[in-house]
Amino acid sequence: MKATTLLLSAGSGLLVCALLAVSCGKAGQAPAAGSTPAFLDVVTSAKPAASEATLARGRELFAYNCAHCHGERGEGDGYGAPFLVPQPRNFVTAKYKFRTTASGELPTDEDLFRTISRGATGTGMPPWQYLLNDADRWALVDYVKTFSPSFAEARERKPMKVAPPPEDRRDVDNGREVYAKLQCAKCHGTDGRGVGPSASSLLDADGRYINTRDFTVAASYRTGFNEREITRTMETGMNGTPMPSYTGIVSAKDEYDMVAYLMSLAGRGSNQHRQAAKSMEGVGAPARVIQVREHAWKYEPSEIHVKAGEVVKIEFSTTDNGLGAGHGFAIDGVDQDVFMNGAMVGAPLSTTFRIDTPGRYTFYCATQCSTTDLHPHMHGTLVVD
Repeated sequence: MKATTLLLSAGSGLLVCALLAVSCGKAGQAPAAGSTPAFLDVVTSAKPAASEATLARGRELFAYNCAHCHGERGEGDGYGAPFLVPQPRNFVTAKYKFRTTASGELPTDEDLFRTISRGATGTGMPPWQYLLNDADRWALVDYVKTFSPSFAEARERKPMKVAPPPEDRRDVDNGREVYAKLQCAKCHGTDGRGVGPSASSLLDADGRYINTRDFTVAASYRTGFNEREITRTMETGMNGTPMPSYTGIVSAKDEYDMVAYLMSLAGRGSNQHRQAAKSMEGVGAPARVIQVREHAWKYEPSEIHVKAGEVVKIEFSTTDNGLGAGHGFAIDGVDQDVFMNGAMVGAPLSTTFRIDTPGRYTFYCATQCSTTDLHPHMHGTLVVD
């Protein structure tokens, strides 16, 4: 059977982006939430040659955009890291999950570019393709590689070959049997919800607890939900995690049948829509629109001045996806009537309000996943004059 490389043509239907000026360069206008292309569908432009200039640019971009999660030294220990599940990637250990290379190998430069470009669904890693242009994302690839000597020492990194499906038909019943035979239920559970008997004891390479994929929720697939992506993950495995590679262990037919079975489970679990926004009722059209942005888990601007009785609209955008739950905005004292929850990169939200009583009000991130603040650094001051 002839094999094909994982670096197939992205095909049609890819995003066409208009230019948008941002603080770190130009990037494409983001599409509607949820339409981020899958890992292998990310368009990879020609990589510029690495140079002192690209490394300097990558260092600058990393410090401004990435260090608050990944840490200044790339060790995954930024001040936002304790609030993130899964933890940010440790670039020093260089154990990368998302690759086209074989198990245990480093990713290609194109793999790093894809991950930076599209982010990781359901995590705090945002799709930088909507915030940074191609040259800046390639500069980040060059700089991220400097955290580990492994890249300089490694032999040529090539995408592995994956057998194409042997036939058009997929046998879901056979896929269910393959799932049982490979003992996937030990981790993922007999129902695929990620709560198998071993799930609570699974650790990553750094000894930290790692979540098990819930196959019943399509949005839980980090790199996209389609046959090609899931097959790629089965072939490459996920370095630094208990997820192995199944290359050479199952036939192409069994592998594609099992992928079909896994995809058939999606939709049986909860897939709650987290985005929400509420404005004050009856205040009319806004007299002023104020742009507020989240960056590095802080508000920009952190202090907003409005007039008493003025109808104001806040348009809120983000530069990361904070735990995969997005970021929010609410005003203390009127937070039952004015709030936004779950704003994501490429999916901004807005709220309109009027406050008649002068004073100083705190605005804060309304996104929570427990009884405590999920993003405690995110707060600012609204001054009503």
